[in-house]
Amino acid sequence: MALTLFKEGAKSRCDTYGFLAGIFRQELTAQQIKEMINSGVLDMLTELGAKIDRNFFNKPAEQVEEALAIEYTALFIGPGKHINPHESIYVPDSTGKVGYYWGECTADMKKWVEHYGLKMSEKFESIPDHISIELEFMQRVIEQEHLSWQRNDEETAKRCIEVEKTFFNKHIIKWVPLFLNRVIDSASLDFYRETAKIGKDFISDEGNLLNEETAGVTDTN
Repeated sequence: MALTLFKEGAKSRCDTYGFLAGIFRQELTAQQIKEMINSGVLDMLTELGAKIDRNFFNKPAEQVEEALAIEYTALFIGPGKHINPHESIYVPDSTGKVGYYWGECTADMKKWVEHYGLKMSEKFESIPDHISIELEFMQRVIEQEHLSWQRNDEETAKRCIEVEKTFFNKHIIKWVPLFLNRVIDSASLDFYRETAKIGKDFISDEGNLLNEETAGVTDTN
């Protein structure tokens, strides 16, 4: 049963991590907004329970782009009080210090990125524990898992799952739910608020999958 859950869910999990990484990476462009509408992403979010005002997205894409950019800046960049999108701001180091850049978790994240060859844009090279990098890391590993299932390479798929579990428990679960809660509480536009709600539910499901179902995966030979 456990292997089937991972095999059947890999593509969807990969796509969801990729979507969330894109939402929190930077302001959405008009082209990205058009693609999101035309590809059915808004429909998917609605089906998942998101309460998004579709009339907002019926406006010209350039107007939507401007409104979402203003919201993104207010939420994650500032000036003024904003939600910091870096893990080290939330997770204390071994001495108990928290709330500063380049903590121990940042250095550890850098090692993960370098070991698995994840290419970062120059924007994130200086501080690699940005939420979009961590979500993209999960996306990339699950993508490899999905490709392994497609070529019937069960052993490689299982190794990918082990990486997913370790990284999720070492990084994602320690701060992403808190980050998403702050987005839910602070967002003015329902797009970011509802996307954060969907993301929070997804991360909860991921925790259950990776920590309750992996025994069945690793025990299968």
